[in-house]
Amino acid sequence: MSLSNRTVFQELKKNLKIKNMNLSKPITLLLLLTMLFSSLVIWAQNPPFESMKNFIQPAKKNGGFKMDDYFLWCPSVIKVGDTYHLFASAWPVQYGIAGWTGHSKCIRATSKDLLGPYTFQEVVLEKREGHWDGERVHNVKILKSGDKFILYYISTANEIGYAEATSITGPWTRSEKMMSFSNPAPLIRPDGSVYVFGRLSVKIGGKDVRTARAATAPGFKGPYTAVAPEMVNLFPNNYEIEDPTIWWANNQYNVICTDFAGKATGKNKVCVQYYSKDGINYQLLTKEPVSDKSIVYDDGTSETFNRVERPFVYVDENGLVQAYFLACKTNDDKGVIVAHPVAGYYPGKSVSKGEKK
Repeated sequence: MSLSNRTVFQELKKNLKIKNMNLSKPITLLLLLTMLFSSLVIWAQNPPFESMKNFIQPAKKNGGFKMDDYFLWCPSVIKVGDTYHLFASAWPVQYGIAGWTGHSKCIRATSKDLLGPYTFQEVVLEKREGHWDGERVHNVKILKSGDKFILYYISTANEIGYAEATSITGPWTRSEKMMSFSNPAPLIRPDGSVYVFGRLSVKIGGKDVRTARAATAPGFKGPYTAVAPEMVNLFPNNYEIEDPTIWWANNQYNVICTDFAGKATGKNKVCVQYYSKDGINYQLLTKEPVSDKSIVYDDGTSETFNRVERPFVYVDENGLVQAYFLACKTNDDKGVIVAHPVAGYYPGKSVSKGEKK
């Protein structure tokens, strides 16, 4: 055995609290490696903190948001006064899910109850011919920065911009294209600076990989600067991403997204949870999905949808996740928004009934 290898194994012995073990014997090394592998498996099965999965409660059967004439997607919710405002991507239902490519627009609905049901109020933004957002208005995300409401959205797959307003009902002033990636998940920091997480498809090893991407800016007006080179995936092992939602808690960025291609969980497009201390190096919390295509309702019934995507977490003023929204495609090609209550989840501090403190 080389000196460097012997040093490594001595450290393993120390960390595993093993005494009187002769490292020169092959059987001893095999035993040590077996113990090390077992410890790694235990660590993988016991993540550093609990997944939000353990805190999601049955969805409100008569809640969420549904419309007879619109296919609904991309939920995003903000509270103003005593009213919750749900912004969503929407398009005429007769086009089915494929209608987003040429017909998606942003609409707003309201409810006094976070979980709904929400009632349609208005069309907020539509595509503009001759402008950067001439293809569609999609992937909408609403948030507030100071006294301004900011509505991020995409047009084509790699074009992100925003609209701003001093009132939640507008009028809205649109920006030019600000970033060159997709699926924006914006976060306003306490100092007013902005972190926007998303995805970008790049060629890696001759294959298209939907990489995790992020940009920062001193304020929502920009300029936006990428946190890493274009070919760098912020997720480990080239895990792929779609539809992220993000929030700040436990001194870290927390992300739930769909596991595109199933590389992280082994199940395509289930929702999965990541976290990062620096916004550049993300870690997979657990291979266990946060949610899948099956929805359990508060009346005891359940429903399996054709697709469940676009997760959104609603975080209250205390930093606790109180609701989990999902865009769901029915088997007859209609889009509805489902709303789950969440039992005040705070990553790193919350402990579910099934876990010991």
